[in-house]
Amino acid sequence: MPNFDIEFAAITDIGKIRDKNEDNVLISSDIGLGVVADGMGGHSAGEIASNIAVSVLAETVRKINQHKMQIPPTFLPRLNFTERKLLLAANLANAAIYSTAQTSKLYRMMGTTMTGVLFENNFATAVHVGDSRLYLLRNEKITQITTDHSLVNEHIRRGLLTKEEAAHSNLQNVLTRAMGVKKSVDFDLLKFPVKVGDMMLLCSDGLYKGLDDKEIQQLLNKNKDLPLVKLCKLLVQMSNKNDGQDNITILLVKILPPRKVPFSQRLKHLFSGKK
Repeated sequence: MPNFDIEFAAITDIGKIRDKNEDNVLISSDIGLGVVADGMGGHSAGEIASNIAVSVLAETVRKINQHKMQIPPTFLPRLNFTERKLLLAANLANAAIYSTAQTSKLYRMMGTTMTGVLFENNFATAVHVGDSRLYLLRNEKITQITTDHSLVNEHIRRGLLTKEEAAHSNLQNVLTRAMGVKKSVDFDLLKFPVKVGDMMLLCSDGLYKGLDDKEIQQLLNKNKDLPLVKLCKLLVQMSNKNDGQDNITILLVKILPPRKVPFSQRLKHLFSGKK
């Protein structure tokens, strides 16, 4: 059993200029999963792709947990069970998006980013592709856990652009990796121990277009006692104030001391109507 409790909150916002929201966010507290996806493609294809990504990921993890689906023995046997489960779910989500994209010319170029984190056995395990991000705030210091799969980040890595130049580059929205574009995609898998007091932030690129890492860190530290939903709203408000040119999606996770009644048991009581 984990030595912590988890609190989730999320918000998604259309921004100031877009006529639709192609982001999707999902919280499955019962399985300790949070996911953010930022879709791309015209004719609502991006919205469909991001919805498939988050829903198939959660559905597959839940089915495996409930023994309604088995992980093939030959699927990445060198990894642990949680890692294999999360990667299998991500691969099935990619296949579902790619398959849907082949059904219509309107959907042919659909795709999405995805960043998801699963909490099991005192660890956070993340699966990631694209330029949505996972941040960890620990001891008041923020760290970007994921790596952006974007052309502008590749240019930064190679020394062709500084971070300051990249923030204003017209290459900002060019992805080097995304779900649904090909039959298979390489996902990043990241794992780190969880500590009481940690806060995690999953977000689409709309957030950090309006707020840099230092500003996000300052806002989280200054307002850490706010309810998570209000903190989500504050981050969106400030990002929209500074930019607002894209959809903004935020998922916050707070790691709390364990309670006497396990999280899963409290959920059972909640849905059964018992007190």
